[in-house]
Amino acid sequence: MALGPGARTWLNRIGAFLGLAGLVFVGMRLHSYAGEIDFRRIGLGGYVAIAALAGLYGLSNLLLAVGWWRLLVHLGVSASRSWAIRAYATSQLAKYVPGNIFQFAGRQAIGVAAGIGNRPLAKSTAYELAILIVSGALFSPLLLSLIVADTPDWLGWVCFAAVVAGALWLASNRGVDFGVAAICYLAFLAFSGLVFAGAYNLAGGSVGPALYPAIAGAYVLAWLAGLVTPGAPAGIGVREAVLLFLLGEISPGPVIVLAAVIGRTITVLGDLFFFVSGHIARRLCQKSDE
Repeated sequence: MALGPGARTWLNRIGAFLGLAGLVFVGMRLHSYAGEIDFRRIGLGGYVAIAALAGLYGLSNLLLAVGWWRLLVHLGVSASRSWAIRAYATSQLAKYVPGNIFQFAGRQAIGVAAGIGNRPLAKSTAYELAILIVSGALFSPLLLSLIVADTPDWLGWVCFAAVVAGALWLASNRGVDFGVAAICYLAFLAFSGLVFAGAYNLAGGSVGPALYPAIAGAYVLAWLAGLVTPGAPAGIGVREAVLLFLLGEISPGPVIVLAAVIGRTITVLGDLFFFVSGHIARRLCQKSDE
């Protein structure tokens, strides 16, 4: 059903409002993190590293946006990549609003306002969640050395590579666009794990290089637990508890907690950077259309 100009305007406003609501909760979250970080332990080099990791994490959100765009193409939607990135960036911060669903509602409203049907938009969200859940679970083999005593580190890496290859082969059988989307989501999770490994290092975690893939895998599984927990905005609280459980054998609790807080700060700043970039791009596109 075609929407009138007034309906499209209000749907765009709803999507933007949910994104701005996320901005408020991000501000509150950053304020609380400021009281939890011992800034004296970080130093100037640490601040530079946090800023750099936040910028890289913000850019990695492009993988999510492109993955969603490829899912829309897979579903027969003729949307441009630039529009999908702007829509994803505008709605993404709403994940910090309590409820953990408002980013999807914002994206749905923006999509409908752009003339995309409710059904393909809802299906793209369902596909995205399914791919993210399966992709997150694929990182489990990386934790073999932490869970099973005397397990060689290489065994977890080999098992991880094998299950990833099998999963991507199955995804590609559903079509090129679906397969590319799966690669994008998997790459985002891998990059997120590496970002947390950097946060763990900044927090003072001292382990051998061979354990960093396990630390990255632990983060992805903690992220997955936060994703599937209803009502936890961006997995807040759940993620930290899982990290304490998974990494408790190799690091003291204060180091893990500090790493989680630094990691949260990096991801929140990165999401904010992605939101602002998308909002600026959206404004520029609107002016160019006038």
